[in-house]
Amino acid sequence: MNESRLISRAIVRLLAAAAVAALVAACGSASGDSAAGSGAIGGGAASESAAVPHAHPQAVQPTAGVQAAASASGDAVVGDVTAHAPALAQVRRELKQLNLCGGATSAAEATPLVKSSLPGFIADPGTSQTEGELPVLTAALNALGKALGVTIYGISGYRSPAHSVAVGGFANDPHTQGKAEDIGVNSLLRSSAAQISGTELARFGLYRPFDPSDDPGNSEVNHIQLIPSSGPLTLAQATAAYDPDPSCK
Repeated sequence: MNESRLISRAIVRLLAAAAVAALVAACGSASGDSAAGSGAIGGGAASESAAVPHAHPQAVQPTAGVQAAASASGDAVVGDVTAHAPALAQVRRELKQLNLCGGATSAAEATPLVKSSLPGFIADPGTSQTEGELPVLTAALNALGKALGVTIYGISGYRSPAHSVAVGGFANDPHTQGKAEDIGVNSLLRSSAAQISGTELARFGLYRPFDPSDDPGNSEVNHIQLIPSSGPLTLAQATAAYDPDPSCK
């Protein structure tokens, strides 16, 4: 009886030990599979991370006096990198000349601020061209320029009475009423306007009220107005009706 009990206990212990061993083995296998799976995921992430480029910002400090190199995309530096703005005194003198004389009197000062190679009318920067009859007047000049194949620069359109007086004009001249335009042909040179004859002006409803002779030496040769509905004024009538722009010697 005792022997039988001893044998039974031994068998139970053996079975229990075998069960524990099997359980431990199973846990070890699951742990290994989990570790292998984790390693595979981690390896995939690492590989994916390695495939994505990372930015490396670099500060580029400019050097005074050194021109920047053109970019790799092929963009080129536009303009003259050696150009310098004119002296302020020169700008003031040229502006005074243009305002007072209605155009430059020297070819050296007759280059437009904004040049155009197209025929038609182009207003010089800073001029006002929307008051009074100026929209109609400048449209006629634009058509005239295209017909003749020349660029007509609008040097002076509307001027307030105060502005007109400040530059040597008169408070009631045609510019203060939006009825006149001082022009240059292919330049800002005042005498260049004589390239357009009175006959050519008249074809587009325009005339020179203060210079009917088309004299390039006349200070009013580039002063242009619309022909009134009643017909062009004579020089005497125009002078009596308006104070002309001041002569510029």
